[in-house]
Amino acid sequence: MTLNIWLNRTYATNYWFLQMLRSNPDNTPVRLFATHTDETSPVLQAADVTQIEPRLSGDAYVDWALAFCQQHAIDVLLPGKEMLAIAQRTAEFAAIGVHVLASPAASIALLDDKDATYASASALGVPVPPWRTAQGADAFVDAVASLRAELEADEVVCIKPLQGVGAEGFRILDDSVASLDDLLAAPAHKIRTDEVAFALERAAAAGRELPTFMVLPYMASPEISVDCLSTPFGETLAALPRAKSGRKRTFLDDEPRAVEIAHRMVDSYQLAYLTNTQLRWWRGELALLEVNTRPSGGLYAASLTGLNLPWAAVRLATDGTYPVLEPQLGHSFVSVDTVVSLPAAVEAPVTNLNPLRTAEPLVTGRTLADIV
Repeated sequence: MTLNIWLNRTYATNYWFLQMLRSNPDNTPVRLFATHTDETSPVLQAADVTQIEPRLSGDAYVDWALAFCQQHAIDVLLPGKEMLAIAQRTAEFAAIGVHVLASPAASIALLDDKDATYASASALGVPVPPWRTAQGADAFVDAVASLRAELEADEVVCIKPLQGVGAEGFRILDDSVASLDDLLAAPAHKIRTDEVAFALERAAAAGRELPTFMVLPYMASPEISVDCLSTPFGETLAALPRAKSGRKRTFLDDEPRAVEIAHRMVDSYQLAYLTNTQLRWWRGELALLEVNTRPSGGLYAASLTGLNLPWAAVRLATDGTYPVLEPQLGHSFVSVDTVVSLPAAVEAPVTNLNPLRTAEPLVTGRTLADIV
């Protein structure tokens, strides 16, 4: 029997996620579906059936997704776009035979709010750094001053939107005057406190809705990203801690505390299937950075441990079984770029206006991802 598996709009590195499903260790035939709003997404090139998504949101998007599943007899859906809205209506997908690889809607909603996540995790005894929240220029300046008063002189403050993906909106606050070395270095995610306040003031004056920011210390490296596979009821079956420092990545076999924290988060919020817990070091102790209720962009690097977690999740959802999970940890690796050929009819979304340069082929994310 061929399994029809659909990934809706998702990030570029899931090109490799689809490849892992196709090369599954059970040799089960699969038909892979991918949809996206961008026809140049490399994920579309890894699928058997593709479609450009309509620009919908909320319930309208879920209605479209249900119709897509019925039309194509989808067996398994891994939601990226509108994950929360889809999770809120999983019963409707189940009624037409679709297994949705998603955690409970309440957990997705809570963990998508970094303020609520830190408050809840702290109550569970999970270490978190001190933090503040702020909306608007005055509140932002006050929050930064309040946190800095609590920190040591050499501890740095950073900001991030309460809700966001990856490094979107992340900035390190640095009020020092730029030096020549700064100008000659690679671009950094740094900004002055007064620049942020000014940007918020201008946005408010223009009538724009202002996001709420988390204000917290910039925690030390190496960052540890724990990829987890769990049952629909939050029982962790595999946890792979992956440290990243510079370009080097290592699957850790000597950091049980990272695995313990990831287990605690998965169990406490009944996280299901593929999730990711990110940690950093705060004053010598591992502390929570964030929890993603989706697979990390670098999940396919887990193949170096001998596990095919995407396929294990599909098996778990469809028949309740899973393969023997005995990861081989301790491996270090680096990542390299790769290219994915596009159909001749697909043009790059940005025209090359420089006649002295030729257009370059589309470059995906990392083959051994450093995006988590």
